Amino acid sequence: MAKRSIPQRNFLLGQTRDGFLEADDLDIRQASCRAASNMRVTATRGLHSRPGMTYIREGGTAHDIIEIRPETSKTFGLVIMDGSAVIINEDGGEDFEITSAPWDQPEDVWVEAFREKTVIGGPFGLYELTYDSGTWSFATFEFDLAAGGDLAQPYWSFVKDTTLRPSARSGAITIVSSKPLFTPDYVGTKIRYSQREISITSFTSSTLVGGTVTDILAPSFRINLSKTVGFKTGDAVVAIDTNFQGIIVNIVGSYIEVITTEFFDGPDVDETISGPSASAKVLSKSEITPLPSFIWDEPIMSAVRGYPRSGASASGRLTLVDFPLVPDLICMSSSRSVNDFTAGAGDDDAIVRTTGDNSPRFMHVLNAGDLLLFSDRGLYYINIRDGNILTPQNFKATLFDKRSSSPVRPVAVDDGVVFIEASGEAIAACLLDGNIYLKWSVRTISTFHDPLIKRPIKLCGPSLFSEAPEKYMFVINSDGTIAAVSWFSDFAADSVGFVPWNTQGLFKTASPIFGGYWAIVEREINGVTRRLIERFDDAALVDCAVPVFSASNFSVNGIDLEVNGESLSVVSSGAAPLAGEEVSIYSGNWFGGSRIVGLDGVVPDIEDMPEDTFAGFNFTSSFMPWPVEVIDSPRVGMLKARLIRGSVSVLSSSGFSIRANNHTREVGGYRWGEDLGVPPPFRTELYRFSVVGSRDHPEIEITKNEPGILEIMAITQEVQY
Repeated sequence: MAKRSIPQRNFLLGQTRDGFLEADDLDIRQASCRAASNMRVTATRGLHSRPGMTYIREGGTAHDIIEIRPETSKTFGLVIMDGSAVIINEDGGEDFEITSAPWDQPEDVWVEAFREKTVIGGPFGLYELTYDSGTWSFATFEFDLAAGGDLAQPYWSFVKDTTLRPSARSGAITIVSSKPLFTPDYVGTKIRYSQREISITSFTSSTLVGGTVTDILAPSFRINLSKTVGFKTGDAVVAIDTNFQGIIVNIVGSYIEVITTEFFDGPDVDETISGPSASAKVLSKSEITPLPSFIWDEPIMSAVRGYPRSGASASGRLTLVDFPLVPDLICMSSSRSVNDFTAGAGDDDAIVRTTGDNSPRFMHVLNAGDLLLFSDRGLYYINIRDGNILTPQNFKATLFDKRSSSPVRPVAVDDGVVFIEASGEAIAACLLDGNIYLKWSVRTISTFHDPLIKRPIKLCGPSLFSEAPEKYMFVINSDGTIAAVSWFSDFAADSVGFVPWNTQGLFKTASPIFGGYWAIVEREINGVTRRLIERFDDAALVDCAVPVFSASNFSVNGIDLEVNGESLSVVSSGAAPLAGEEVSIYSGNWFGGSRIVGLDGVVPDIEDMPEDTFAGFNFTSSFMPWPVEVIDSPRVGMLKARLIRGSVSVLSSSGFSIRANNHTREVGGYRWGEDLGVPPPFRTELYRFSVVGSRDHPEIEITKNEPGILEIMAITQEVQY
């Protein structure tokens, strides 16, 4: 019988699918593990127990946290809740509160920050959160004023088979539609008749509303021509000299009735007027009451037609997509201002148009160097990289992949974007590929990790301002677990690792903020379900960690007492956020056992603990390697190798247990002769163990059961064959 030791020092891929149990010969198995929980892949390709979480504040009905930076040196968190929002600082303190927000469903809210101005949108409308010299304000999104007093808002022709007829060109008027059109929601909105605005002021019926003309409406003319043969209703006509332009509405004998589109004075007598199929001389003209016209439109965004459900910024423009009634519409503000949507042919004018193949629904838009559009019928990009200026002339959405996206918002990662495919069970990355000419391509990165993806409800991108050597993103699953994603150099399927995380409760979301990661966690505490805002913290060894000792000034009748100029203080014990719960107590590497926090928040029996003692919910971290069962041998295929011994190498770790089949051994902690009055040291050592029992697919599991740190550098398995 021969023996061989097989080491594994690379856990780059994290936990992979159970189906690799018999795939001993694949490189995938040699860079992954059979199972892991609450571990993370490090920059050295080892495994480290995940950070604990420090309690920040109560979350109420918190749904999401978004980082906003109104100034270079100022960072805040915008907490979106049911019907409200708060702006918090890094300590969790409130800076501003939006008490009556317009949304009922916080999951519908999207946020795009433009320095001092943050645009907040969703099915409820568009709003602005503004920061000015330390003062916050929240108000409805206001469009700039265009020429003539019109609003610089985008318009669209939603109804093409109905005409509108105003009663006059100016002042207070009535408007009659040829078919039922109007609802009470039109009151307060604007419509345009031949490019001129009318504010709707009253509702009478589905075919009659009242309004006020902003400037003056285009005139209608009855024009007597030398002949009308060849002219047709609906023809666009133009006068040769004055450049008068209009649309023919009626033809009666030698007269044509025209709605003006250009040059409100009308054509000159004896001037030639031409259409697509004929021309004739103008004999006379007269202005008449405004004619019924198909040339009218209304705001793209309104209570009548709905609001965009996604937005982003690109080239200084606010880009809006996912309009309820025009799903393939892209609406981009002018480059002059994010509040100016005046469309035109100028390089700085707004862009309002439909695009894509087979009318896709653009659900998400994201700036990743190029502007990426995620739809239900493919992925598109608009080229803005390499200094390209986005204009109405060079605007082009190019399809680069036919797979579709789920409704969960994608996140930017390095030079790409990660999104959830329409199935809801696969994670993919859009990446720029190529050596000379870069082009976008898509890779599914969760192929080897499918069991860890469970109908995700949120993606959390990497913290761009983190000082840690590793960057992570998180997939928040609908079952309240997280799949922590790590990667090296690129997002190839063989260099991305997934590891599941869980906690005592449910992860509702995670966000990159304040140079780290914050989470909203739903926990049941003393029989009450609460949402808490917590921060992933390498110094925390438990979840929802709170200090059990707090110092407060000692006062009499409200006056602080002092000795030698220093305030007297009293140290009390308390963990109010955990009142009524059984928690773990620790200080540094010293585990102080479990306690039940009193309903008054006091932690009992901690008199002998150091002042830097914390309480919180313990979580276990575990790791199971793939068993070595096949090696290069003349007997390959005849008999599997038998695992007889193993070893695990750890770095600066606390105590943990090693399970080999049904035998468990505790290691670490104190040793003979060490001082029990101080915490046990973190150890960097190699621990050996024997494997007895099952020969077919033997199990090895390394587990951190108590608050502490576990970092696995390598595991070695000795086999006999």
